[in-house]
Amino acid sequence: MTAEITKGTRNRLVGWFFNVLGIAIFGLILYLGGANAWEQMVNGDWRYAAVALVVTVAWNLLAAFRWASISRWVLGDTGRLPFRYYFTYHMIGMFLGQVVPITVGMLGGRPVALSLSQGVSVRRSAIAVLLDKLFDLFLALLFVVPVALYLVGWLGLTTTLMLMACAAIGGAIVVAWQYERAVSLASRAGSRMALILARVPIGRRLVRRVPEQLERLSEEQVLPNRAALASFLTTVGMYALLSIRLYLISETMRLGIPWALLAMGVSVTQLALVFSVTPGSLGFLEGGWAAVLGLAGLSHEQFLAFVIGRRAYVLVFTALTTLVAFGWIRQSPARLFRAVLATARRPAAPQA
Repeated sequence: MTAEITKGTRNRLVGWFFNVLGIAIFGLILYLGGANAWEQMVNGDWRYAAVALVVTVAWNLLAAFRWASISRWVLGDTGRLPFRYYFTYHMIGMFLGQVVPITVGMLGGRPVALSLSQGVSVRRSAIAVLLDKLFDLFLALLFVVPVALYLVGWLGLTTTLMLMACAAIGGAIVVAWQYERAVSLASRAGSRMALILARVPIGRRLVRRVPEQLERLSEEQVLPNRAALASFLTTVGMYALLSIRLYLISETMRLGIPWALLAMGVSVTQLALVFSVTPGSLGFLEGGWAAVLGLAGLSHEQFLAFVIGRRAYVLVFTALTTLVAFGWIRQSPARLFRAVLATARRPAAPQA
């Protein structure tokens, strides 16, 4: 009993350490950025910001469409809900991801909201979320090697972009041909990794649910190759929209960051999100961008202004899009957010 209490106390202390460290890193960035970053945002070109907001809405619609398409295969008739609900529940996960650890926003927010509102099985909807997120991870892994070789100066820009295009084409061929087998192998590997991640003190209760879901995923054929190919191509479109939004934010603040560098940075930051354990991924995202922009030779002023502006704009864009989503389904966001957070933090029920 004493050992369990000691272990629980240690985990809480480690959790607080990571949280405080992430906040401290971002606080240092805010301090170093000073008033200059905020002046660049306030005095920026709001035409670019308006277009970036439109691109954000388009990206979220596309992301919700991919999740809805996968969920309808996984959940069957119970997953055939109006698209506006998928869009709203996707935005719940996105908004929660701005202020809480990613395990709550991604693995908890969306499936729990779907279950609370429509009575869909949380376990089945969680499988759909895992499948949905596997496409983001797969594309990021395809791109990260040529991006890394470019950042260290071993490849030129044209060669890197060609390799990224070839990687995307190769990924589409693999998905269309051997998706079911690839998911089975990835699920077994992910299940073993999740057992290790469950020891991380932040979000560990949610992560403990992952091995069971991945094990079931490896045993079921929930998404045919043709549907998987459509989801992969949708992911490529989402990647392009993310890159465009980053470029528009950069242009809003007149930072002059090359569009190709921002497009490459998406893959690195997507991987950083996987290992993020701090609220809103504080410190992890900034670390990813520090690696990308630092290796590319950009100035500290450009880096500081960009990461501060990116986080501020994305938070505002996400909040506005979330309000639009709730207006679409005509439900109170406060009630559903409270229910989602309470249920997402609840320990998983023991299995017989």
